[in-house]
Amino acid sequence: MKEPSYKRPFSPRDFRGYFKWSKVLTESLSANLYHACHRKELEDILVEGALQLRSKWSIRLPEHGVCEVPGIWTGLNYFTGGNRYGPFLIEFPLHVLNGRRFMAFRREDSDRNRYVFVQYEALIPIFSFKGEVWRRVKPRAYFDKYKEGRYSNKPGAIYDIVLTQTVLFQHARTVKAVSHPSCIPGKCSGLSLRRAREQMVDIAVDEFVCRLEENGILRKMLRKYPDLEGETMKLTMEDDPNYYVMPPAHKRKARR
Repeated sequence: MKEPSYKRPFSPRDFRGYFKWSKVLTESLSANLYHACHRKELEDILVEGALQLRSKWSIRLPEHGVCEVPGIWTGLNYFTGGNRYGPFLIEFPLHVLNGRRFMAFRREDSDRNRYVFVQYEALIPIFSFKGEVWRRVKPRAYFDKYKEGRYSNKPGAIYDIVLTQTVLFQHARTVKAVSHPSCIPGKCSGLSLRRAREQMVDIAVDEFVCRLEENGILRKMLRKYPDLEGETMKLTMEDDPNYYVMPPAHKRKARR
């Protein structure tokens, strides 16, 4: 049985060339970087403070055959119907890729194109393209130009980015629950959006309290205001009508 394209080892027939992710490339793309994971994986990320090399990717070398290598699978696609790699989605700004070097691969499926950029920092070429040993590519060629200096994902294309160095969690923009209709890695039987949100709240509350305890804020507040112990608090976003913003000091009423 033929393996799906995302599982096949990267080989010379897929290879297109090498490039370095630049600040200019980041600023020209209308995209974010996404990483989906399961609960235990997200908890490990929070403990480590970074995305670790917990997954595998494989490459078919001309002389040595298939080699399996640790890495982090991320991507540029946001799937509105849910994510099949995990119920928790971490969003990073693209600038976390600035300065990293990549090998570019392209695969054509029956219904879509798949572009894979694999981080490769060694200054030794592995593959050649039509006899060119060190082929440099312009990564924007794999995107659609929609106005001067601005690019977006090609319609229907899949963009996988395999990293071989960690990404600090502090750079994450958001971590949210998403529908997980089925599990491609086979780690679970899927998870509804409601259940994913329930788990996300549990994880986030634990992390929130942990950060307060680390900074000593919670302990200081309870010592200062002992009646707070045992109370609950509602957290809201700024666009919530119940959200209250403390007015500037000069507009506050004097305490009596």
